[in-house]
Amino acid sequence: MKQHAHAAGTLTAGVVELDLASEPLRPPETAGAELVYLVLRWKGRPVGRLVLEGASPPDAETFRHAVLEAAAAGIFFAELEARDPEPSLARLRSSGEATVSPDAVSVVVATRNRPDDLAECLTAIGEMHPAPGEIIVADSASARPDEIARIVIELGARLVRLDEPGLSLARNAAAREVSGSVIAFLDDDCRVDPGWLTALCSGFSDDGVGVVAGQLLPRELHTDAQRLFLRYSHMDRRGFVPHRFHLDADESPHWPLDVWRIGSGGNLAVRAATFERVGGFRRYLGLGTAARGGEDLFFLWSVLRAGEAAVYRPDAVAWHRHHERLDALHDVMFGYGAGHAAYLRAVREVGAGFVAVLGYRASFWADRLLRLGRSVTGLSPVPAGMVVREMAGSLCGGHLGRRAERDATP
Repeated sequence: MKQHAHAAGTLTAGVVELDLASEPLRPPETAGAELVYLVLRWKGRPVGRLVLEGASPPDAETFRHAVLEAAAAGIFFAELEARDPEPSLARLRSSGEATVSPDAVSVVVATRNRPDDLAECLTAIGEMHPAPGEIIVADSASARPDEIARIVIELGARLVRLDEPGLSLARNAAAREVSGSVIAFLDDDCRVDPGWLTALCSGFSDDGVGVVAGQLLPRELHTDAQRLFLRYSHMDRRGFVPHRFHLDADESPHWPLDVWRIGSGGNLAVRAATFERVGGFRRYLGLGTAARGGEDLFFLWSVLRAGEAAVYRPDAVAWHRHHERLDALHDVMFGYGAGHAAYLRAVREVGAGFVAVLGYRASFWADRLLRLGRSVTGLSPVPAGMVVREMAGSLCGGHLGRRAERDATP
């Protein structure tokens, strides 16, 4: 078993990796840990996840059944694709084959005031084999640009410097500089898994695929804030089975408004032609604007509306460092609520149906009220204040979206 580094002192939580094809199937050591996050691999490929809560490890038989249940579907697809990629991707294909090679991929990393994270991110990309065609860092008005520039140069990337902050601005600026036919966007607080690039490329199985989304898994679970985010968010709950999305699919009653099912902008690859066709990321959505988020949702929705498909590749894993402090987490939750509401306002303006948007908003509030009730009654470990912060952001999101649009207008 491989255990990710954890803080000194008493172990409260940990991320542990287990390869079922080569390692004994026995419960991990959980002494003193309230939570162990187990990432299951099969011959190196991530195929499942299992969360063990409580200081006492499960008995061997219970653990074995839980592991096999969590990994069964992922192993099935891993073996199917390993034996014969053509039949295993048959249901993901739509037209003639059009593969993407790693050297055709330009990796774009947007960063702001996080030189240590950026160095780790670029180091992990640089260690991949095969390697991408190029790496471009978009510095979104960092306070110490010289330090960012030094790291970028030392680690073999190219730099695009912006004097105005904004995640969408930074990504769009870097996208204008790429030479590859595919742009892979990655957050600076992520470390890519060794098979990340190959898995992303495999998602572009035909000309109809415009976007491939990867999976975000936690790098560490040292603090209360990181464990709360894990329990609350759906970031790592998209499963380990490849999936193809298109506009006319029957994914949910609210499809395609709930495009979060595909993935997020922190681990997302797109054909350069598709990126240009839909106009890139919307400038007045995302971090660095009053809207605080929603730019990746609007982008994915736009790709589907343009008639292109999106593919989710669970084996394109990036390890994400969740926020360590509770105050930062509360700020993030407000931003999630605001960004989601600003996104819905934006899609309504460009053609989404009023009734569809209203219904989706109602489902959001029904879910959050249920979560709030579980928190208040003690049925959930997530504090009620965290849910309230997201709800408050949602209430303000429409107004903040309008303000962001005004701010972005010359």
